[in-house]
Amino acid sequence: MKKLLGLYIAVAADGRIRRNLTTHNGEVKLKASTVNEEIIEFSELNFKPYAEIVDLLSDRFADMFLEAADEEHAGEPYISVDAFRGAMQIVYDLLDELEKENPLYGTLTRLMLEDAVPPDDGTAGWMIQTGETIVERLSSIMQFQFLVNEVLYDIRNRTTPDLEERYALFAQMEAPQILSLGKRLTAQIRFRSPIEYYRFLMMRFLANAPSVAICECCGRYFIPKTRRRMLYCDRKIRGNKTCKDLAPALKHRREANRNEVIRAFDRVNQRMYKRYEREADADHHLPKGIRYSDYYDWRDKAAAARDAFLNGTITAEEALCVIKA
Repeated sequence: MKKLLGLYIAVAADGRIRRNLTTHNGEVKLKASTVNEEIIEFSELNFKPYAEIVDLLSDRFADMFLEAADEEHAGEPYISVDAFRGAMQIVYDLLDELEKENPLYGTLTRLMLEDAVPPDDGTAGWMIQTGETIVERLSSIMQFQFLVNEVLYDIRNRTTPDLEERYALFAQMEAPQILSLGKRLTAQIRFRSPIEYYRFLMMRFLANAPSVAICECCGRYFIPKTRRRMLYCDRKIRGNKTCKDLAPALKHRREANRNEVIRAFDRVNQRMYKRYEREADADHHLPKGIRYSDYYDWRDKAAAARDAFLNGTITAEEALCVIKA
């Protein structure tokens, strides 16, 4: 029996995830992972190139609105079919590239758009609705990353996530369960959207009431393996050396300025989220508003400055100057 397209996952009691992806080009078995690993990895994804394309698409779909110049219809608005097709080609190229770089994200993004865009009825209204839907759905992936990072920020600061209002998205959801009968009966959950996949993982994540910490060596979020207070994560940052391995030699820098730089990055990061949210909610450009690409441009530079300081190549003052710019 031919399987429906999508991501099929099974979560074990210990949080391990088995994943199989059914794409237009066949099946792909993905490496096993865990709920915690998937959430932390998603929280750190660099969406800068993606954000630049989404901003470009927003402009290109807006550019398809033109005014007639001929005498009979002078000033009347119309939709440029060529401009619409040009914008759609950017969408197809984006999806193709995403599937090459990461089959999971690319396939789920493609399926999400296929499910969201209505059938072509040949009208200008369909082109308008399609452009708005595509930009909204592509943007929602980055908005979701913001939300995930805000949850991590709250937990790290010992604030219980508000599932009644701010994080109501994680209070309840529906997900299709697929039962398969072979040598034995197996159950998997199928997803056709990256947001629904990570939404499901976030609900599992929150249900486990995890601790969230910031590594005092690399400055990134991590999930401690025990309830004991842990200062350093297990990421490999120099060859096979982890933060735990390198931290003792860097202790004097941590004592002096390390926490100040890490806290500044964390604090300004939250402020940049808020600037984007205010811009997204406004019906016009705000003086201090930012777009997706503006946020990721700042984060790239700020994270590089943070890491350069932690590696000892620039001073705390130089790092803070970039972070607070």
